[in-house]
Amino acid sequence: MSARSDALFAPLNPSGALRSLRFIAALFMLPLSLSYGQTAAVEGVVVSAETGEALPGVNVAAQADGNVAGGGATDVGGAFRVEGLAAGEYVVRATAVGYAPATERVRLEDGQTRSIRFRLERQAQELNEIVVRSTRSQEATPTTVQRLSTAEIVRQDPATVADVARLLPAAHVATNSRGQTILYFRGSADRQMRQFFNGALLNVPWDDRVDLGVLPASMLNDVTASKGVPSVRYGTNVPGGAVNFTARSLRQPGFRTEMRASAGTPAAGSGSVLHMGRQGDWSYTAEAGVTARSDYALPDGTDLPFSQPSGETRTNTDRRVANAFLHGEYRSDGGARLSASLLHVDSEKGAAPESNLNPAVTGVRFWRYPTWRKSMLVVNGEMPLGPAGGPRLRGAVWGSRFAQDIHQHESVDYDRLQEVQNDLDYTAGARLIGIVPAGPGALDLTINTLTTRHRQNNVLYEEGDPAPDSVSVYRQHLFSVGAEYDWPLTERLGMTAGASFDGTATPQTGPFPARDPIYGYSITTGLTYAWSEQLSFHAAAGRKPRFPTPRELFGAALGKFVPNPGLRPVSALKAEAGASWRGAALSAEATAFFNRTYDTIDKRTLQSGPNEGKEQRINLEGTRVYGIETRAAARPTDRLALDGHLTWMRPRGFVDGEARPLDEKPAWIGLLTATYDLPFGLRAMAQSEYLGGVYARTEANTFTRLPDALIFDARLSYSFDPAELGLAGGEVFARVNNLTDELRLLQLGLPGPGREFRVGFKLTL
Repeated sequence: MSARSDALFAPLNPSGALRSLRFIAALFMLPLSLSYGQTAAVEGVVVSAETGEALPGVNVAAQADGNVAGGGATDVGGAFRVEGLAAGEYVVRATAVGYAPATERVRLEDGQTRSIRFRLERQAQELNEIVVRSTRSQEATPTTVQRLSTAEIVRQDPATVADVARLLPAAHVATNSRGQTILYFRGSADRQMRQFFNGALLNVPWDDRVDLGVLPASMLNDVTASKGVPSVRYGTNVPGGAVNFTARSLRQPGFRTEMRASAGTPAAGSGSVLHMGRQGDWSYTAEAGVTARSDYALPDGTDLPFSQPSGETRTNTDRRVANAFLHGEYRSDGGARLSASLLHVDSEKGAAPESNLNPAVTGVRFWRYPTWRKSMLVVNGEMPLGPAGGPRLRGAVWGSRFAQDIHQHESVDYDRLQEVQNDLDYTAGARLIGIVPAGPGALDLTINTLTTRHRQNNVLYEEGDPAPDSVSVYRQHLFSVGAEYDWPLTERLGMTAGASFDGTATPQTGPFPARDPIYGYSITTGLTYAWSEQLSFHAAAGRKPRFPTPRELFGAALGKFVPNPGLRPVSALKAEAGASWRGAALSAEATAFFNRTYDTIDKRTLQSGPNEGKEQRINLEGTRVYGIETRAAARPTDRLALDGHLTWMRPRGFVDGEARPLDEKPAWIGLLTATYDLPFGLRAMAQSEYLGGVYARTEANTFTRLPDALIFDARLSYSFDPAELGLAGGEVFARVNNLTDELRLLQLGLPGPGREFRVGFKLTL
């Protein structure tokens, strides 16, 4: 690692870490004797009716004669306690976003403590600015829509969004040779997915990707993924799916503060503070956090012939991220809502070199990112356009600024610059959805639009000195106008049909000739059938376009690529059909899917001529991916919970009429999680992740199979007793990632992390 990267993360001080652990232990063991002058109390636990899993962050309030006498929120173990109650009758109510409220009537005597166990049922909901369905619940959608709850996110102790995204079924999360961590669904190709935050686009339009490895997870509330044939509400460029990340907010009056910190090996740490409040019609959220990591450990069996001087840690994989988030919201009694969010992420990181390539023969990315900054301002809201049950308008408008500096060094020593690229992007966008009751169903009218400007400054270095710079400016406009009708044909059978007209224009193309605008269209259709309350079926089919990004057309990636301004847009024909079962102790779903794309954008290595050894993006004849995605969750006992998913698929591309493997697309993706509640507040978790059947393209444009990988993680936690510590909740934990130190190749020459240890705590005030 370079001296510069060494400075990014100072080694952890063992004595300081020991003092911190002693402090935590002191908190843990501290005998407190507090008197609150209580006369009675209500305590208990809140769990999911589907899986039996504990639900943290659920608001619990005790009401007497319609007035709130006391309340609080459940901790990470789903436990709550409401104290200071006088003798009498109370209605205890548990509420959480995405779940139907539950109530229990109790009578308390002086000094009595009553125990309650709430089981919350999922309910139809609109998840922030991305409307999953206007008239029916998530389970009734004709295309696959899946959600990760707060509880599922919390138990992963995630530092970044990438740690959360891998929990989604059929999700492949991989770090590429640029050092970007990218999410793919069901073998989808690059730039076929879009990520949203509170309804606003996270992707940087220049490349239509976003690095999930530097986006913080500390303020996440839930994650919603749409696969198969995504709704026209998402706009264009989503043939591979769409994901919406939503931020935390308080839904009941009061205040809540959460503090988290962790430390691990080789040298990693994170910390965050989140505060939420709600008074009357107003609410707010404020969060700040930092995450840092030195070069991660190499797994056992790693064999890297080039650009890897250390045998213990992976060269140039350090990372530091700081973030801040502010959110304010107003809700009126008439059903109107207006909110504003501000997100800022500041990162500095390295990108592992491609250690399968000989730098004396082939160009290798010796890249560092001294600057990676993203700032977003999102304003969104909802307003009725008439009486209750009538038309209403939802939407989001946003602006973002993205700044990135890439330093290409001459060698793995990272001490001599070869070229610098400074990127600056400004983007403004809007998403508007008008929901109009029409006949027995509802008609959604959608507008998605954005405009972006990319400024790129390249500076070559000769003998260590900078040469005159080269500045290029690019602009792009994107739009999608569509409509979708949700029609309940019978009480059990529903139909959805939609279409959109999409387009893109690049009015400014740097040094390249101007291009004409490109237009496309999207079609979606689907059916749902509820056989019973537990069993339902769905099917969907449609067409989705994907326009080439400006970077694919004009980008050279610091000499790594040869631009190809003649790329054609991609079109995808998609279909899926599946069934789901929702029982009290078991839930399961299975979906068969088929994706056929035309003019798929891929890449090749040039074998001769002045650009020999460089890569270029090209249009393939097309690709075909079919497979089956399964998921199941079970609660065999009150203490044991199982949750897992397994996807098989066959990804193939077509060149000159012949089928070939698709680059870095797995045939198998699986994840199994088991949690067991031990006595005395202890909880154990074991997790296994499988990735297999991956082929990678070599420099000779041939394919080689990467080794399959089976990764095991383990976690042990202890939940504080809030009454003893005077807290609303708390937890200490220890976990091991990649317990067996298994080698997992993300692509040729790029292994994933080896064994990692982490300890940490979470406190709720």
